[in-house]
Amino acid sequence: MSDVMPDAAPSPVRYKQNGDVLSDVSAITNYFVERSKKDKIKLSNLAMQKLVYFAYGWVLGLTQKKLFYDRIEAWQYGPVIPSLYHQLKRYGHKPVTDKILEFNYERNEFFSWNLSEDGTLHKLMDIVWRRYKSLSPDKLMALTHEPGTPWFETINKSGLSAEITDDSIYEYFLELVNNFLEGVNK
Repeated sequence: MSDVMPDAAPSPVRYKQNGDVLSDVSAITNYFVERSKKDKIKLSNLAMQKLVYFAYGWVLGLTQKKLFYDRIEAWQYGPVIPSLYHQLKRYGHKPVTDKILEFNYERNEFFSWNLSEDGTLHKLMDIVWRRYKSLSPDKLMALTHEPGTPWFETINKSGLSAEITDDSIYEYFLELVNNFLEGVNK
């Protein structure tokens, strides 16, 4: 069974259950929207972009699988998922308060992607949330701008708006994962 589920029957084209992708960018975003409400933490589009990026990196480093298909690019303020940016830009600098809704044309209704609460992916998102939730958008951005990060390397090699490759994300986050696991096993 998939770890991602819609709140209504989705179009078969959008429901991803194959082995190379674990979720949908909307489901990850919706998870963080719900957690931010529950924990009374306000997340801007910028903060949401960074959280979703960190989630992608940690999952890739841990599982060697992509969290979602969407492209990640090196923008001025750090890694950005353009498809997610366009979904959230209506908020400007204000907090993201609503889940991302998608439209099912077959059923003529809106639905949202959500993570199964008892799934492994939900547990991984809990780890990412606990690790980064208290950081300001500026601090989250600063973490992505550090020398050696995938964003930093991409900007220096290919410039703004270039795609941040999965290989660079994997190599960077694999080291973070290994350092984290060493700390847990001590």
